[in-house]
Amino acid sequence: MEIHGIFLLCYLFLALGVGVDGFPMNDLITKLPGQPDVSFRQFAGYIGLDEGVAGRSLFYYFVEAENDPTNQPLTIWLTGGSGCSSVGDAFSSVGPFITTKNARGLKRNLFSWNKVSNLLFIDSPIGAGWSYSNTSSDYNNGDDSTTKLLVTFMQKWYETYPSFKSRDLYLAGSSYAGHYVPNLANALLDANKQSKELKFNLKGIALGNPMLRRKLDILARYDFFHTLGLVDSGTYAEAKKECNTIDEDNYFSKFQANWTYTCHVFLNYSPFMFHNDAFDSYYENSKLFDAIRDPCVVNFTDLRLGKKLTKVSKGVDMCTYIRPDFYFNLPGVLKAFHANRTNLPKRWKGCQNITEDKFQYNQNDKNRDMLPVLKSLLQQSVPITILSGDVDGMVPATGTLHHLYKLTEEMNIELTKHEAWSYKNKVGGRKYSFGDLLTFFTVRDGNHHVTFSKPSEALYIFTNFTINRMH
Repeated sequence: MEIHGIFLLCYLFLALGVGVDGFPMNDLITKLPGQPDVSFRQFAGYIGLDEGVAGRSLFYYFVEAENDPTNQPLTIWLTGGSGCSSVGDAFSSVGPFITTKNARGLKRNLFSWNKVSNLLFIDSPIGAGWSYSNTSSDYNNGDDSTTKLLVTFMQKWYETYPSFKSRDLYLAGSSYAGHYVPNLANALLDANKQSKELKFNLKGIALGNPMLRRKLDILARYDFFHTLGLVDSGTYAEAKKECNTIDEDNYFSKFQANWTYTCHVFLNYSPFMFHNDAFDSYYENSKLFDAIRDPCVVNFTDLRLGKKLTKVSKGVDMCTYIRPDFYFNLPGVLKAFHANRTNLPKRWKGCQNITEDKFQYNQNDKNRDMLPVLKSLLQQSVPITILSGDVDGMVPATGTLHHLYKLTEEMNIELTKHEAWSYKNKVGGRKYSFGDLLTFFTVRDGNHHVTFSKPSEALYIFTNFTINRMH
């Protein structure tokens, strides 16, 4: 009778689309097109956030840890932008696969973070990747609405994957995730205080090249490029003079009246525009992203013809982050991911364009000061690891370090250690330890996405200083 009862229970679970371990088998990915065989499982699908007319749903991609997934933590990865797909980013950064050079298949990512953790990628906010709403106003996003939806998502995701409710939880992300991740971490801790049942077991956060104080981050670009000789001394001096009221003690969400029009111009345009008669926006973006490497020239026509798209510059294939935009639009990929269930006739994009798509994000929120949120997390004993590529011109490491000095000064936290750190017997960059909870790494020759340009170093830092908490 006992054996018969077990078989009956298994049959009922399968009939309901639920595996014996509580996972939703309807979301199980059998195999992605062009994917090599692996031993771990993958799931993808939607989590509905409400039952009403709004129909808000966030898309997710969940990957089990390579080894012993039931005893490994869960890490949520959020990609910045704002408006970029975390799921798409998985295939050029910390996920288990990277697209092949012809973008028609996948190969194993030797430095995937699922070597040490289960991974959950969430397309957020509404409009990013395959996430959607039936209400057009939901595409007008901001920090507060994004955080609120992510908390709801996590509550409902744990209902779908109940075995993770008590699991150690880490949050990570890059770029504008400098807003997403700390905001979500703080909101999950607040949710813990209000809930008697579900408790998020938050153990730490990791941020890559995070935007923390946007206006000061932009001004830091002038410092950075001036030291490289890419911004002339006259332009540099004028920028510093016109924007001299934007400092650590005068940082607000909105532009203040005493900031000049010229300062606004410096904040809203590239440093290169002011001394380059033949200004090239592609040159601008590539140099902001990576100051030392040649960019990949996007050519989807070659990919459609079956040719390879690759550009290796100083040891990095600069086309790696571009190829998913082709792969995700291949026949069969959408079906394998259980995506686009509303059957919208649109091309998948890694990042939304506010001039072309209906996606919008509150501009004032982008200027928010994130130091108070980091302060709140440190006061609640949440460890924070920050890694910044030292050739990133988008959010220069020197600016981020300056923010951390300001934060720790306010909190009376001392710089307890400043030293070079090594990886495989080579200097990996500089390491700054502020007390026991805040650690900042510069990564030598890492660009705006360390996980893409220096994936082995990023995995080393995440494993040893986020999960295992070496000091």
